[in-house]
Amino acid sequence: MKKILLILFSSFIIVSSLSAQKIVEATDYGKYNDGVAPFLLDNRWGFIDFDGNVVIEPKFICFVGEYGSKPRFNEGLTAIVDSETERVGFINKKGEVVIKPQFYSANPFSEGVAIVGTQDDYVIINQEGKVIAQKFVAINGYFSNFSQNRAICQKLFKYGFIDKTGKFKIEPIYDEVRPFSNGLAAVKLEGKWGFVDTNGVQIIKPKFTNEPWTFNSHRTFVQGTNNKWGVIDTSGKLIVEPTYNEVYGFNNGFAVVSIMDEKWNTSFSIIDVNGKIVKSFPKSSNSAQNVTFVSGFEGEDALAIAIKGGKYGMIDTKGNTAVNFSYRILQPISNGRAYFERYDEKSKTTIRGFIDKTAKEVIHFKEPQF
Repeated sequence: MKKILLILFSSFIIVSSLSAQKIVEATDYGKYNDGVAPFLLDNRWGFIDFDGNVVIEPKFICFVGEYGSKPRFNEGLTAIVDSETERVGFINKKGEVVIKPQFYSANPFSEGVAIVGTQDDYVIINQEGKVIAQKFVAINGYFSNFSQNRAICQKLFKYGFIDKTGKFKIEPIYDEVRPFSNGLAAVKLEGKWGFVDTNGVQIIKPKFTNEPWTFNSHRTFVQGTNNKWGVIDTSGKLIVEPTYNEVYGFNNGFAVVSIMDEKWNTSFSIIDVNGKIVKSFPKSSNSAQNVTFVSGFEGEDALAIAIKGGKYGMIDTKGNTAVNFSYRILQPISNGRAYFERYDEKSKTTIRGFIDKTAKEVIHFKEPQF
């Protein structure tokens, strides 16, 4: 009898530990990237792994290039600020300083390099901190991260693309440009948008008045003169006539679109790369049953966020509910984790944390008591 009770007790411990969430004390947090997520405690940033284990203690001031952004690792490194010198360097995912603080600003690493600011210049460094290019942009000029061995760079109020030596591979002749994806970048010339390849060869001539979406799955959306969106492929061939009122970009071969009827009713659909409808979500007379998409298919898991009955959930590319509609706030999945907020009736409190793609609540955040 004692043996049976011991087995039952052991089983209870195992089940309890499997179902329990990791509690992380924090006042702010960001989403997962590169396998870790940032959290703020006592005005210092640390990082947790997929299971909520602290892998870097909250002791760093992190550098972010845009106001409101949260720290994030890229290619194993993130930028930090030395509190005494106010210079920027980089740490690895062990919390070790691998590039000493010496810069005035820093972009995240991309494709093995990062653009950082010195006192009077911007330079490109490798992951050892060695300068490999300099004097490629004015001190107040715009530049981007690298994508497909090209970074956007501004010169004399025009935009082109440089390589990792800092040399222009696509001359700065454009009014606006966007990063490369699927081998093509959107460029604006004389008021019209088109696409060029990584050598600057014009693949789709500038003819679109409004900015197109970025290519993914070798498809993108372009807006017609009727203000509706159609689909083209990477050769510029029109795959779907301008039909859709609202669109979200392709991912993994699928996209979310909407159509408004003559009575101003909006219905959403999932389409494939040929415009074939995978599943429709027609407007219902029962408003609680209506599904409204608020994102496209995001990340490697390709899940879209939608609202139903006033609550957020997630839908997969087949149109099935992947995460039930039970959240006040739900952000797109990143690295297999999505931030959520829900009201707990039992405790009468708002629960915040991360779920996985099966909707299991893996991590809960807790405000410090003092």
